[in-house]
Amino acid sequence: MNQKPTNPTRRRRGFSLLELMLAVSIMSIIVVALYGMFYQVQRGLRANVTQVDVLEGSRAALDILSRDVAAMGPCDRAWGTNLVGYISPAYWPPTLQVMAGGRSVRTNVLQEVAFLTRYGREFTALSYRVIEANNGVGVLARYATNARPWEVDPTNLIAAALNQPPRRFTPVLDGVIHFQAVPYDAYGLPMIARPTNIYAPEVVLEPDFGGHTRYAFLSNALPAYLEIELGVLEPRTLEQFKTFPRGSDRAKQFLAEHAGQVHLFRQRVPVRRGAGMRPVFSP
Repeated sequence: MNQKPTNPTRRRRGFSLLELMLAVSIMSIIVVALYGMFYQVQRGLRANVTQVDVLEGSRAALDILSRDVAAMGPCDRAWGTNLVGYISPAYWPPTLQVMAGGRSVRTNVLQEVAFLTRYGREFTALSYRVIEANNGVGVLARYATNARPWEVDPTNLIAAALNQPPRRFTPVLDGVIHFQAVPYDAYGLPMIARPTNIYAPEVVLEPDFGGHTRYAFLSNALPAYLEIELGVLEPRTLEQFKTFPRGSDRAKQFLAEHAGQVHLFRQRVPVRRGAGMRPVFSP
């Protein structure tokens, strides 16, 4: 059997340093590209989850509010109170947020609203307010109390609903930075304070903080619509915000810089028994 002679000086061929560096470079580029794609997918997934959480909670809160507002009814008492709304003095001045580009500022206000509903021979006074909002962000909460018409004056029932301590309220939605309810007439015009009242005397519209309107509807007066505005902070941003001391300048600055993490909702709810609300005089 013949065998080929082996060359003892022959060396085994391998990768050169240049080839190894080139392979490592290509592998690094692939890994970085995959990591970037993975990061973007994960970021998009987190954003979708956050959006779903905010949408679900906010829609549920708006659904509760809408059903209550739609069932609003008059007290049928001379100068009795049916609906009251005003900026909460405890949370003034408002929280300001710088919009993208820094050319505009959004003003977030927190309002308190109370109104009557009537089922059969029983009044129910409902009150909505944002509680625990010393830092500008709090919990939208609901309070309800009822009584029979001959047992209590409706104005006193509304006042009782407004003056309850926060612990008596039922939490509805956390992370609320803006809450406002604006009344509209049958023509779709906002019912705001003017030098001359263009509506019936039973509609009281007065200037409130920051040019807003404090309103009260008395006797049988009700707005045709109540437009609800809700601003909700994203859960992750809310958790970061809660780490700052209450009332601190750092907390205010944090909110001012995170306008993009606030989701705004607006819904105009028709008030069934207020459909006939129209101006008495031309504006």
